[in-house]
Amino acid sequence: MTEGPTKVKPQRPPSGRRPGEVACLEMIAGKSPGKTWPLGDGNGIIGRTSRAQVQLEDDGVSREHAKLVATEEGFVNLVDLGSTNGTFLNGGRVDVAVVREGDRIDIGPDVTLRFGYVVPNAKAPSPEPAEPPIELSPRELEIAKLVAEGLTNAEVAGQLHISPYTVMTHLSNAYARIGVKSRTALAKLVAEGRLVAKTKR
Repeated sequence: MTEGPTKVKPQRPPSGRRPGEVACLEMIAGKSPGKTWPLGDGNGIIGRTSRAQVQLEDDGVSREHAKLVATEEGFVNLVDLGSTNGTFLNGGRVDVAVVREGDRIDIGPDVTLRFGYVVPNAKAPSPEPAEPPIELSPRELEIAKLVAEGLTNAEVAGQLHISPYTVMTHLSNAYARIGVKSRTALAKLVAEGRLVAKTKR
């Protein structure tokens, strides 16, 4: 039997940085949630050392824990530097891996960073007219925020100690109330601060 040509799996495309944007990391879990570190072209060391571009003081972080390396092709690679507690990308431990916008990077047991691109010193445009906030139940909002962080239904269920079916039910109710049909659209509203917890009247 004649074998066909070997199929080569295509490379993942570059992260898709738009003109004028720079790479950055945002802490979404750790001692300084919300803190961001602009990284220019995407190169930088992550760790406790004073020479790290992303300097962390959290427990379980090695002096030089990991680094981001930008390639000429437009990729940004995440490289573990022999850390004690490991480097994880979207939940899986890695030695070297390509990161893309929105990916979650776990550094040791307590730190979670989100990789993305931003325009330096850019002010967020104010919508005109300002759109009113959308109210969700406290539980729906809690689930929406975890979904926006990239967690699966099973991961959300495990974190909140509820069943995946309950998570799916709350998500379906939230989708219907908001008028969206995808996790991406939901995450966008969370990022814009459009969703708020419904208060008792």
